[in-house]
Amino acid sequence: MEQVGIRKMKTSLSHYIKRVKQGESLIITERGRPVTRLMPAENKIPPNITAMLDKGLASWAGGKPLGANKYLPVQKGRSIASIVEEARR
Repeated sequence: MEQVGIRKMKTSLSHYIKRVKQGESLIITERGRPVTRLMPAENKIPPNITAMLDKGLASWAGGKPLGANKYLPVQKGRSIASIVEEARR
């Protein structure tokens, strides 16, 4: 979650409001210390995910997931369905 200083926030408020409208959340800081969080009014993020974001265990810029960068190798004689089933376990 991006942090932005309160002074910078005031000078570019419409820019940051636009980002929040797109689903992004921002932490507002004062002299480098977090003060509050600016997030969409209709927060669709589950509480457990928000807790992970707060603790720094996860990060999210508000966009859609890009997908996996790692692909499983296909072994001879195995169907795609069995590989997917195994990956889900």
